[in-house]
Amino acid sequence: VERFAREGAAFKVPATLNSSGIDFERWRELLISPSFAEKQIRLADAYLKLGAIPTWTCAPYQYGEPVRPGEFIAWGESNAVAYANSVIGARTNRYADLIDVCAAIVGRVPRFGLYLDENRRGEILFEISLDTENFTCYDYAALGYYVGSISGSKVPVLQGVSRGVTSDQLKSFCAAVATSGAIGLFHMCGVTPEARSIEEAFWGEKPSEKIRVGVEELNEVKERLCTMNGKCDLVLLGCPHYSIEQIGRVAHRLRGRRIKHDLELWVFTNRIVKGLADRMGYTKMIEGAGGRIFSDLCFLTTHRNVWRFKRILTDSAKMAHYARGICNVDVRFEDAMRCVDEAVG
Repeated sequence: VERFAREGAAFKVPATLNSSGIDFERWRELLISPSFAEKQIRLADAYLKLGAIPTWTCAPYQYGEPVRPGEFIAWGESNAVAYANSVIGARTNRYADLIDVCAAIVGRVPRFGLYLDENRRGEILFEISLDTENFTCYDYAALGYYVGSISGSKVPVLQGVSRGVTSDQLKSFCAAVATSGAIGLFHMCGVTPEARSIEEAFWGEKPSEKIRVGVEELNEVKERLCTMNGKCDLVLLGCPHYSIEQIGRVAHRLRGRRIKHDLELWVFTNRIVKGLADRMGYTKMIEGAGGRIFSDLCFLTTHRNVWRFKRILTDSAKMAHYARGICNVDVRFEDAMRCVDEAVG
C-alpha cells in the first residue's frame, strides 16, 4: 500500500476501510506495543494518501458508504459481502486483501462469480419452523451458523424469517453464515430484494434439497460454539461492530451496576458510533460501570497477548468460532444481555 501511495496511485471509486489492528486514539490503553501500533499507523496513512474513507469498520453498510441495489462493488470483509449481496441486493464476490485495493484503484473487477445472474440462483431451501418474530441477534447468529455449516458454498434460501428482521439481526446472521460456510449470498424470502418469493429465489425451479430448522438445530449450534462453562475473564461484544442501538441497550443494562473486579467487559464499534455514544451519554454509563468501548479495531487482529485472557464470553458466533484457534482461549456463546448480566454478577 505504501508503494502504491509513493508512486501516485489513487482510488478511483469510494473505498471504505475494514477494522484495523488498533484503536487509533486508545491503543496504549489496550497495552498494544509501540512497534505494532507504528505499523498500523503507517498503513492508515498510506490508505489516506490513496483517498480511502477512514471508516475502520467491518460493518460499512450501517455507518459507511451507502450502496445501492444492483450496484457492482468489491468488498473483502465476509459479513459485509453477505450483507451487501443478500440484504441490500448489491453485487460483490468475497475478495482477499489487496485484490480489493487494486479494484479501488482501477475502478473495475473481472465479471465472474456473484456478479453473474446465473450464479445468484437459490440452491438449497431452509424451512424455518420457529417464531422468528421473537428472535434476538443471538438467535439469528445461531441460525446463520447452522445454515452456513450445511450450505458450504451453495446459495441457501430461507423461508419463514420475519419481515421485521432488523439490520442488527441481519448483521449477526451474515457474520455467522459467512463463518461456518463459504457464503457470499443467501436469499431470505421477503427480505432479499431478489427473493420476494420462493419461486423468485429459485428462478421458478424446485429446490434440490429441503432442510427443516427447529429449536433442536439451533440449540445444538449454541452448545457447539461453547467450550467452557462458568467463570470468564473477558466479556466481548461488538463482532461485527455494534450499532448505536446495541450500545444503548448495553448502557441501560449496566445502569446503577458495577462490573466484577476480576474481569473486563469490552465493546467494539466504529468511530462514528463511538462519537454518538459519547454525545448520548452511553460511553459514560458503560465506562462508569467499569466497561470499555473501543473503536476502529477487531479483537481478532490486534496485539492482545499481554492481557493473557483464557476464557471469553461473547454474543458473536463469529468470535466464538475464531477466538478458539486464533487466540487459544475457551469461549462461551450467549445472548448479549446475559453476557452483560454475567459481567456484573
